[in-house]
Amino acid sequence: MIKIFTVITFLFGSVIFAQNIKEQLKQVVTIEDARNFVLENQNLEAQLMNIVPGMYADEFSAKLSNVKPGDAFSDIDFVYKIISVKNVQVFRVSYIYLDGSKLSLKEIEKSRTKIIEEYNRGSSFAILAKKYTMDSSPDGDLGWFSEGMMIPDFENAVKNHKQNEIFKVDVADKKWYYIVLKTFEDKELEELSVLKVRTS
Repeated sequence: MIKIFTVITFLFGSVIFAQNIKEQLKQVVTIEDARNFVLENQNLEAQLMNIVPGMYADEFSAKLSNVKPGDAFSDIDFVYKIISVKNVQVFRVSYIYLDGSKLSLKEIEKSRTKIIEEYNRGSSFAILAKKYTMDSSPDGDLGWFSEGMMIPDFENAVKNHKQNEIFKVDVADKKWYYIVLKTFEDKELEELSVLKVRTS
């Protein structure tokens, strides 16, 4: 009997706590309000996140379809409040990375020429990535990414090319050298600024 009472008391307390959080969140309207809430409520593991739901096909992203600023919803542990919605460009490419700290520029150019020739002769980019890339990406697919997620040199090169174009990107100051294949046309999707707050 005492255990049941304890469980009921705990659950009731959790519900009251979550309702208090939701009341506090009603006062959070702007990005600045959300940033202040995060700073003032670190014990609640509060985070301000930017999410582009259209880039992912998971359950959480599905919950974010058709939301508008001010909407709030919760799951077992967190409350989420939509602070703002804006449109952003998203891109998708595959890449092969060549490490300039391990290869000379001459070796990099020789490799890139060979890889592009193999691709133009019909080799699959995924197979070429598996064979030549010097990072851990198994097939070179970067997935969808939005503006501002990549370093400017890389992002600008991607923006300046069309679907199915293969091109080189140099980030010389970091000794990063790429061969990139633009695999999809750019899309415009909604990016949500979401305040996430622990409720339990």
